[in-house]
Amino acid sequence: MESGNVSKSNMGNDTTESSGLTEASDHPGVYRASYDPDGPATISDTVIEAIAEVADVDPTKTIIPLSDKIDPDALDRLFADHEGNSQVTFRVCGLEVLVQSDGRVRIVDESVSDAG
Repeated sequence: MESGNVSKSNMGNDTTESSGLTEASDHPGVYRASYDPDGPATISDTVIEAIAEVADVDPTKTIIPLSDKIDPDALDRLFADHEGNSQVTFRVCGLEVLVQSDGRVRIVDESVSDAG
């Protein structure tokens, strides 16, 4: 799977970790990923990769139960045209995931976040 750009951020004072993730000092537990519609990854691939990054697991060795919460193919079809102002929110692996039609993905680790 190809990944989107994943970063821990919330427009605050960011610090970069060696993994390439940035963490906002003012909102721990808030992560952002960006889906590139011209890239090889689907939006569901981007979501799975982002969840794996946040959970610090290898998605090729750990099952991310995305299909228990949302149909990945339906998610891909929903955002295939990249038009409109759609969004989907769901919870998986203790994370709140928001996917927007413009390709932005926001993940909140509710166990550490104060951004809710």
